[in-house]
Amino acid sequence: NPPASGERVEIFNQIAETRRVRDVAALVAEQTGVDVNLLPNPRQEAAENELDVSNEKFCNLGLEPITLDTGLFDEVTEVVKKYKSRCDPQKILPASFWNKKRAEECASLSESKVEIKSD
Repeated sequence: NPPASGERVEIFNQIAETRRVRDVAALVAEQTGVDVNLLPNPRQEAAENELDVSNEKFCNLGLEPITLDTGLFDEVTEVVKKYKSRCDPQKILPASFWNKKRAEECASLSESKVEIKSD
Protein backbone atom coordinates (compact mmCIF):
# COMPACT_ATOMS: atom_id res chain seq x y z
CA ASN A 1 0.00 0.00 0.00
CA PRO A 2 1.69 3.18 -1.13
CA PRO A 3 1.48 6.23 1.11
CA ALA A 4 -1.09 8.88 0.28
CA SER A 5 0.12 11.84 -1.70
CA GLY A 6 2.35 14.02 0.50
CA GLU A 7 2.78 11.35 3.22
CA ARG A 8 6.15 9.85 4.08
CA VAL A 9 6.92 6.20 3.48
CA GLU A 10 6.85 4.22 6.73
CA ILE A 11 9.63 1.73 7.36
CA PHE A 12 8.76 -1.49 9.16
CA ASN A 13 11.84 -3.45 10.24
CA GLN A 14 10.98 -7.14 10.09
CA ILE A 15 13.33 -8.08 12.88
CA ALA A 16 12.99 -9.58 16.33
CA GLU A 17 16.39 -8.52 17.65
CA THR A 18 19.93 -7.76 16.56
CA ARG A 19 23.08 -9.41 17.83
CA ARG A 20 26.70 -9.16 16.83
CA VAL A 21 28.27 -12.33 15.47
CA ARG A 22 30.84 -12.36 18.26
CA ASP A 23 28.06 -12.12 20.87
CA VAL A 24 26.24 -15.11 19.35
CA ALA A 25 29.57 -16.98 19.26
CA ALA A 26 30.09 -16.19 22.95
CA LEU A 27 26.57 -17.45 23.74
CA VAL A 28 27.24 -20.67 21.81
CA ALA A 29 30.54 -21.16 23.65
CA GLU A 30 28.92 -20.49 27.02
CA GLN A 31 26.00 -22.85 26.41
CA THR A 32 27.93 -25.70 24.75
CA GLY A 33 31.49 -25.51 26.07
CA VAL A 34 33.03 -25.20 22.59
CA ASP A 35 35.84 -22.79 21.79
CA VAL A 36 35.28 -19.70 19.65
CA ASN A 37 37.58 -19.50 16.63
CA LEU A 38 37.72 -15.88 15.47
CA LEU A 39 38.20 -15.59 11.70
CA PRO A 40 39.02 -12.61 9.51
CA ASN A 41 35.88 -10.95 8.15
CA PRO A 42 35.50 -11.78 4.43
CA ARG A 43 33.40 -8.63 3.94
CA GLN A 44 34.75 -5.13 3.43
CA GLU A 45 33.18 -3.30 6.35
CA ALA A 46 34.08 -1.59 9.59
CA ALA A 47 35.11 -3.88 12.45
CA GLU A 48 32.38 -2.30 14.60
CA ASN A 49 29.14 -1.86 12.74
CA GLU A 50 26.18 -1.40 15.08
CA LEU A 51 22.80 -1.96 13.48
CA ASP A 52 20.31 0.51 14.88
CA VAL A 53 16.80 -0.69 14.07
CA SER A 54 13.49 -0.87 15.85
CA ASN A 55 10.57 -3.27 15.48
CA GLU A 56 8.29 -0.99 17.50
CA LYS A 57 5.86 -0.45 14.62
CA PHE A 58 5.41 -4.19 14.10
CA CYS A 59 5.04 -4.72 17.84
CA ASN A 60 2.32 -2.05 17.86
CA LEU A 61 0.53 -4.16 15.24
CA GLY A 62 0.71 -7.21 17.53
CA LEU A 63 4.09 -8.79 16.76
CA GLU A 64 5.35 -10.88 19.65
CA PRO A 65 9.04 -11.31 18.78
CA ILE A 66 10.75 -14.63 19.37
CA THR A 67 14.26 -13.78 20.54
CA LEU A 68 17.36 -15.88 21.04
CA ASP A 69 16.81 -16.53 24.71
CA THR A 70 18.04 -19.62 26.51
CA GLY A 71 14.88 -21.62 25.74
CA LEU A 72 15.10 -21.07 21.99
CA PHE A 73 18.85 -21.62 22.11
CA ASP A 74 18.34 -24.96 23.87
CA GLU A 75 15.86 -26.02 21.19
CA VAL A 76 18.24 -25.08 18.37
CA THR A 77 21.11 -26.86 20.15
CA GLU A 78 19.10 -30.08 20.35
CA VAL A 79 18.43 -29.95 16.60
CA VAL A 80 22.12 -29.30 15.91
CA LYS A 81 23.17 -32.25 18.06
CA LYS A 82 20.68 -34.52 16.30
CA TYR A 83 22.00 -33.68 12.82
CA LYS A 84 25.66 -32.81 13.45
CA SER A 85 26.79 -35.90 11.53
CA ARG A 86 25.50 -34.18 8.40
CA CYS A 87 27.78 -31.17 8.91
CA ASP A 88 30.34 -30.64 6.14
CA PRO A 89 33.29 -28.58 7.48
CA GLN A 90 34.18 -27.57 3.91
CA LYS A 91 30.97 -25.53 3.84
CA ILE A 92 31.62 -23.64 7.09
CA LEU A 93 34.53 -21.38 6.23
CA PRO A 94 34.06 -18.37 3.94
CA ALA A 95 34.55 -19.17 0.26
CA SER A 96 33.82 -15.80 -1.30
CA PHE A 97 35.41 -12.49 -0.45
CA TRP A 98 34.65 -8.85 -1.18
CA ASN A 99 38.10 -8.13 -2.55
CA LYS A 100 41.62 -9.51 -3.02
CA LYS A 101 42.84 -8.14 0.33
CA ARG A 102 40.09 -9.99 2.21
CA ALA A 103 40.86 -13.18 0.26
CA GLU A 104 44.53 -12.90 1.23
CA GLU A 105 43.66 -12.35 4.91
CA CYS A 106 41.58 -15.55 4.88
CA ALA A 107 44.00 -17.63 2.76
CA SER A 108 45.41 -19.46 5.78
CA LEU A 109 42.01 -20.80 6.83
CA SER A 110 41.65 -24.53 6.35
CA GLU A 111 38.61 -26.75 6.69
CA SER A 112 40.93 -29.34 8.24
CA LYS A 113 41.08 -27.01 11.27
CA VAL A 114 37.29 -27.16 11.69
CA GLU A 115 36.55 -29.76 14.31
CA ILE A 116 33.13 -31.32 14.85
CA LYS A 117 33.28 -32.41 18.47
CA SER A 118 31.53 -35.56 19.63
CA ASP A 119 29.46 -35.67 22.80
